[in-house]
Amino acid sequence: MTLQQEKIRHKIRDRENYLLVGTKNQGEYLKKSQILYMEASECYSWIYLIDGSKVISCKAIGYYQELFLDMNFSRIHRSYLINLSHLKLYEPRYRLVHLKGDIVLPVSHRKNRAISKMIHNQKSNTPFKMAV
Repeated sequence: MTLQQEKIRHKIRDRENYLLVGTKNQGEYLKKSQILYMEASECYSWIYLIDGSKVISCKAIGYYQELFLDMNFSRIHRSYLINLSHLKLYEPRYRLVHLKGDIVLPVSHRKNRAISKMIHNQKSNTPFKMAV
């Protein structure tokens, strides 16, 4: 067995930390901690990574919302699912979140209050700050 095949087997066993995007034969393993945010595009999802690259998935964003339910991801808008570990700043007045890499995304009107409550509950142990 080659070294690359051994790495792939390790990723398959470690499904808690990796996400398979694509088919089983030609899929790509992404480390979940490297995912910055996801954007819905009809029945597809664009997955944006920390290194600036993006990958398209044939799954809808709702699939990933359910998949990451117990993880550090939050649906902030109909079109966006963010990784909260990469959140730098939240502006409730303007309903904006700032992520690492100078990315600014809108928060929907309906999600604004829920996001504010969630951030206030986690305020003591979060690496980001809340704009006033």
